[in-house]
Amino acid sequence: MRAAERFVVAVSGVEEALLENVEAALALPHGLVRDGRVEPTWARRFARQSVEKTARALEPFGYYHATIETDLTIAADGAYRLAVRVEPGEPVRVARHIIVLSGPGAGHSRLRQLRDDFPLVAGKRLRHDRYEEWKADLLAQAVRLGYLRARFVRHDVRVSLADRQAEIDLELATGSRYFFGAIDFVGVEQYPERVLRRYLTFRPGEPFAEEQLALTQGNFLDADRFRRVRLQVLETAGDEQTLPVNVELEPLPRYRLRPGIGYGTDTGARTSLRFQNLNVLQLGHDFRADLLYAEKREALTGTYAIPVTERLDSLLQLSLAYRRDLQESFDSRSLATEVSLTRGLPRHLKASVYLSLLREWFEIGDDVERRTTLLMPGVRLGQRRWTFHAPGRPRNGYAWQAEVRGAAKQLLSDVSLLQGLLSANTITDLPYGLLLILRAEGGTTLQDDFEDVPASMRFFAGGDQSVRGYAYKSLGPEDSRGHVIGGRHLAVVSAEIDKTIGDNWSVALFFDAGNAFDSLNDYELAKGAGIGIRRHTPVGPIKLDLARQIGAAGSYRLHLSVGFIW
Repeated sequence: MRAAERFVVAVSGVEEALLENVEAALALPHGLVRDGRVEPTWARRFARQSVEKTARALEPFGYYHATIETDLTIAADGAYRLAVRVEPGEPVRVARHIIVLSGPGAGHSRLRQLRDDFPLVAGKRLRHDRYEEWKADLLAQAVRLGYLRARFVRHDVRVSLADRQAEIDLELATGSRYFFGAIDFVGVEQYPERVLRRYLTFRPGEPFAEEQLALTQGNFLDADRFRRVRLQVLETAGDEQTLPVNVELEPLPRYRLRPGIGYGTDTGARTSLRFQNLNVLQLGHDFRADLLYAEKREALTGTYAIPVTERLDSLLQLSLAYRRDLQESFDSRSLATEVSLTRGLPRHLKASVYLSLLREWFEIGDDVERRTTLLMPGVRLGQRRWTFHAPGRPRNGYAWQAEVRGAAKQLLSDVSLLQGLLSANTITDLPYGLLLILRAEGGTTLQDDFEDVPASMRFFAGGDQSVRGYAYKSLGPEDSRGHVIGGRHLAVVSAEIDKTIGDNWSVALFFDAGNAFDSLNDYELAKGAGIGIRRHTPVGPIKLDLARQIGAAGSYRLHLSVGFIW
């Protein structure tokens, strides 16, 4: 029989944090129970000591005048029970507090805010635990801001037991602020230094801050170019207040080949292959070629990215792509090239301007067969903010992107049009292991002769990532023979509740609605709802959804998505 079953301590009169602290203080000492038998002498001694132990456990919470009674009883089977009854009494309260910041950092806004948020103001119950936590936070904040020599030159808590009052007197001397010094890169001679400096979130001469070191390390790791990243702050002699930093990096191999296989009800069985050169000509440029072959889709794309400016998120990209999309109601083949300039903006915004040349051959329904050339300038604006609880599995945040593009017959295009696109999704972490996932997608096209608009620029709905319960791109305006030919406008919304089950499984309930249509004044939304299951793996997710159409024929459709990349 376990020792805890032979000697039971029952505490009454206190709850929550007080109860936890008292129970921790009254943990059974080693040797009180031996070989399933309670030592009587040790039991009586422990019972006598329990009064003082309980009193000491209450003091950190401001209770110095507690009344404590104990009762030790022995059952017929030799089991002991110690009842500890506590009456905390009136607590000691704070009568006065003086918090002083001194030194060069005394005026820093973050330190002053922490000082002003001191939790133990006059009239509050004295809590030594909160006082120590707040002290640690204040000192840690000073160090994070670069005041590495910060220390408490005065930290007194004077308690008057007779008056049940406490006075707090504390002073933090910040000392001088430290600054980042020279930055040296070690182990990456094959990368230009100007490219490596793009990953830094600090520069020499800026105030030292530990959080900037963490952000910089995250930038290097997220780049997927380096196997190991270590930032070392070097010690300085004397009163030198600049701190040199060594950035030690172990780069990944320059060339990378990543095959992949998968299946989706939108694409059928698929296989992919990605080739990547992470450091073209040792200039820090990136080249990527992607091959996708699926039952309903083929694609071969190449992208060359050139870093521009000192911002990590600013790139000049050149791309060339061939695509084939083979669906029940249309067949499309296209060749496109694009040059784009992407710049990072404040608040995690990212903007791109681009010029795209598209040549597309397409057949839609039985009546439309075209070959269209479009020269399209455009602009994209987007924002992403995610927090993750595992790689590839966001638990909170949002992402959105807006795009406007157009073409004119006067500028080397067969069609004049203006098109706007908008997509957004959010994930909210809810209690009880629930996630709320919201998604929206919309688009509109301004164009008079819609028959000349290529299939890749028409709007369709339905499928795994659109309105579940309907086949991929099966929703939209139809021709006279019932073939879906795509629409000028698109509106799709989705709501999903995911429930985590274990570490790698989740189940989902969802509702989708949307359609593609030609008139903003005359449209009907298709609706679908259902249940799904997800298996999260390190190499890709497996998603299985069973959806039922609402308000239509009421048929069911299974949506499966499996993908693995090595």
